[in-house]
Amino acid sequence: MLDLAFIREHPDEVKEALKKLNTTAPIDEILEADAKRRSLLQEVETLRAQVNRASKEIGRLQDPAEREAKIAEMREIGERIKALEAELREVEERLYHLQLEVPNMPDPSVPVGPDESHNVVVRTEGTPREFDFEPLPHWELGEALDIIDFERGVKLAGTRFYILKGLGARLQRALITWMLDLHIKEHGYTEVYPPFVVRRECLVGTAQL
Repeated sequence: MLDLAFIREHPDEVKEALKKLNTTAPIDEILEADAKRRSLLQEVETLRAQVNRASKEIGRLQDPAEREAKIAEMREIGERIKALEAELREVEERLYHLQLEVPNMPDPSVPVGPDESHNVVVRTEGTPREFDFEPLPHWELGEALDIIDFERGVKLAGTRFYILKGLGARLQRALITWMLDLHIKEHGYTEVYPPFVVRRECLVGTAQL
């Protein structure tokens, strides 16, 4: 998720960035909950300091009545602290879930547009090959060769998803290997094989990619 301090210090920047994604996020609610959380924290810390001071005073008091009065005062403060801590937990839980609704901010260089038709070609590699016939689009070619299954892909994952099978799956695997080798050998990347599973906080920390 986005760093809370960043949202607090740059709320307008976050809002403008999310407009590029054609989405909204509860930034104002996050700021409100964050302010409430910090206010509660400050109040709890102030009351705890009072309890600490009162504890020291009780040890110095000689009059039993004064001691009892101070102890009663500490009990009241303790109950107030418990109530505030319960409220603080609720606010922190709400703040946590609000933050989960905020996606990652796009890079400033990303072109703004409502859909993929506004994508910009950054660069091209090589020269497109000329054919003496009308080439088939990849989806028709894939179905004709029985290496792509769109119907089952949609059933599994929804619109625009597909299953690669046979030579299609092997081609995908070969392309992945080629891409890794290229970036390792020519671009100085270090290949890393992380654990298959990660802790929940690691996934949450990646935000909505």
